[in-house]
Amino acid sequence: MPASTPPPRYAPDIPLPPYAYVSGHGLPHPVNDPRGHLFNSPEPAPLPLDKLPDDPASRCLALAALLAADPRWLHALDLFNEGFSWEAHEAWEQFWHALGRTTPEARFVQGLIHLAAAAVKIREGKPAGVTKHTQRARELLDGAGAAGLGGAGDGRGFDVAATTLGLDTASLGAVIAELEAYRPECWHTSRFPVVKVLTATLS
Repeated sequence: MPASTPPPRYAPDIPLPPYAYVSGHGLPHPVNDPRGHLFNSPEPAPLPLDKLPDDPASRCLALAALLAADPRWLHALDLFNEGFSWEAHEAWEQFWHALGRTTPEARFVQGLIHLAAAAVKIREGKPAGVTKHTQRARELLDGAGAAGLGGAGDGRGFDVAATTLGLDTASLGAVIAELEAYRPECWHTSRFPVVKVLTATLS
């Protein structure tokens, strides 16, 4: 795949992991193996979501400001952009739970989780998994009204969720398009990044 300009780091003070975990590469499992780079990591502090205003519009603005200033969220974007797909999946899963799992923002994050899972399956050489997770990601993002991704929605819910999370809709569309365009001859089990197309626009 052609080389692309790497996106900026959003949390440059947080070091990237020493390796991108891919099952079957002989690398220590990040969480379960004592040699893993996430072994015995402390539980993350909960997001102060109880302090957000009740008014929907004000809540979106407050949540956007909260995430834009949260180094864990910014680091999750860096992980995906830099090819640490398994690690990005883990990081985003924490936010999915914190955001309530079924809220519009949580479902959007769940879509990001499936994008990361699809990228992991590319690196594992499992085309069925690539297709499955990419389709699920599109369902979740389209379910938020992702007209910009070619879905049937009107785009408003998608745009609100994307803006709240500090994400660029065109870049997310590029992620979906790249994953859907992968063919067997593109799949490999390299330890190097495969999909590096997600970009965040943060104010």
